[in-house]
Amino acid sequence: MNRINTTLQQNNKLLSIYFTAGYPKINDTVSIIQELEKNGVDMIEIGLPFSDPLADGPTIQESSTIAIENGMATSLLFEQLANIRESVNIPLIIMGYFNPMMQFGMEKFCQKCQEVGIDGLIIPDLPLHVYETEYKTLFEKYGCLNISKMLHYLTQI
Repeated sequence: MNRINTTLQQNNKLLSIYFTAGYPKINDTVSIIQELEKNGVDMIEIGLPFSDPLADGPTIQESSTIAIENGMATSLLFEQLANIRESVNIPLIIMGYFNPMMQFGMEKFCQKCQEVGIDGLIIPDLPLHVYETEYKTLFEKYGCLNISKMLHYLTQI
């Protein structure tokens, strides 16, 4: 069972924190994740910086800009997370725009998520019908929960 499902079943009150990978400094990503878990965070959303985060507020826009200026990229994020499961046990989710994931290659992206232990993805600009018709099988193949899909269905109940 996915760590997200297990965590949701075990806790009725969760603390989930978002932060932008590569911010404030390029090599802070792993230490931030480790410190968040050590301090009681139940789940972490790792923001994949994007050059044009129009749907985000000014704080995330600024952190994304700085992270990109620092040199953060999708491939670097996966390099940084390569051994994260040796020290972190809580669910990890990558949250980001669809375009950088597509540029990386969706199958390669999902495969890397599985390799480093990412439990789910939040992709706000991936329409649900596109996910279901084009990417659902791929996500399932690599064990990546589509959190946007889960939230969509929860709001319909």
